[in-house]
Amino acid sequence: MTQTKGPSFEVIAGNVGTVYSGNNYMQAIRKYQAYVKLSKADTGRVSGESVVLFNDGEPIHEHGEKEI
Repeated sequence: MTQTKGPSFEVIAGNVGTVYSGNNYMQAIRKYQAYVKLSKADTGRVSGESVVLFNDGEPIHEHGEKEI
C-alpha cells in the first residue's frame, strides 16, 4: 500500500492536460508559472489556454483563457 505524505499538487494546462502531479509545491508553482507564460504567448499549443494549479483537488491559482 502506497501512502502519500503531505499535500498533493497538480497543474493542468488547457488542451495539454496534466503537466505536473506530485507533492512538491515549489516544483508545482514553477511548472504553473512556465505554462502561464506559454499561455500568454501568441503561438504554441498552450497559447490562450487556461492553466490551473490544484492543491488536494482545490484550485489555488488560475490563469484564464483569452476571450475571442
